[in-house]
Amino acid sequence: MLDFTRVIAGPYLTAMLADLGADVVKVEDPVTGDDARTHYPPGKNGEASIFLALNRSKRSVAINLATEEGRALAARLAATADVLVENFRPGTMARFGLDADRLIAANPRLVYCALSGYGYTSRFGPLPGYDPIIQAETGYMYMTGDASMPPIRAGGSVIDILTGVHGALAIVAALKARETSGRGQFIDVSLFDTALSSLGYMLQGPLVTGENPERLGNTSFFMAPNGLYDCADGKIMLSAGNNRLFAKLCGALGVPEMAQRAAFASNAARLANLEELTARLSERLATRTRAEWIATLREHGVPAGAVRTPLETLASPEAEASGMLHDIEHPVVGAMRIVGNPLHLSSTPAYPPRPAPRHGEHTEEALADWLGAGAGELASLRRAGAIGTRDRGASSAA
Repeated sequence: MLDFTRVIAGPYLTAMLADLGADVVKVEDPVTGDDARTHYPPGKNGEASIFLALNRSKRSVAINLATEEGRALAARLAATADVLVENFRPGTMARFGLDADRLIAANPRLVYCALSGYGYTSRFGPLPGYDPIIQAETGYMYMTGDASMPPIRAGGSVIDILTGVHGALAIVAALKARETSGRGQFIDVSLFDTALSSLGYMLQGPLVTGENPERLGNTSFFMAPNGLYDCADGKIMLSAGNNRLFAKLCGALGVPEMAQRAAFASNAARLANLEELTARLSERLATRTRAEWIATLREHGVPAGAVRTPLETLASPEAEASGMLHDIEHPVVGAMRIVGNPLHLSSTPAYPPRPAPRHGEHTEEALADWLGAGAGELASLRRAGAIGTRDRGASSAA
């Protein structure tokens, strides 16, 4: 897999497939590399955390696409690749002579996946795509938070990550189709389309009624109780939106009679009397700690969880039990933990993650593996400025 992606959406996509066994060769500019390498805090020893997380298990090749020799080298790599992924603005790869039409014509089995802000068929395609802007434009921000506050961005780059997931799914589908047709294809995945799709169930209401939904924050417009509640030492989130779960909740709280009250006997009644319901639940939950209540609620089969900080999450028994945290050794950062792949396949599990590559670390290795490049050709490419020199973006200097 040839990876021309940077920052979040594309690197997440290719990291997911690297975890599953793809040989991902990340193409980076010899001087700057991926912007996420050093530009975005936090980090350690000059290595940005975002890069460490999203570029695990890849190989880095430093190729200068500003040179004719570098562009020709990238085209040769594409001619041997099964998959190419890029997230430049539409038209950028064409200026390098590396657009899908040309590369698929040279390698008909190539699956070429392009990620962008608005897609190749949209008249807004030339615009840059950024997760916060897409969240604003598609209603994500409007529907995040409650009526007492302005619209707020959802935590994390959720649209970037979902776009990466959609791109990976499309690549797998295209590779499956290639088994029958023998041919690759062009895949167009955009942040805007991804946001609309992921909000589809929420947007269906406005499509049907012609009205915007209420901004309800941590509560729900279709079930109750569902929200945040204060315990003696912090907040928990609980969801008990049907009668069976509500009866279990009332039993766990020691007030089984609440489930029989007419005001709370049905989901519709609970929604209509939400203020009173919230007050009664809050009164009970404030008497004990989060850990005590969560243990009790889980014993009764009520969905509940503590509202944790990231550090609390990483130290939680649930995180330990998930098997998602891996200990690795990075040549610059040293011993570190990394979050791995969430896909658990019984016969072909994800590989343990390897450290994110240093800038240009595998230039010579990957060109030898993919193209059979020998020492003489590599030296010629270095002299032409097509690949990183020995002191900048080259494997021998990394």
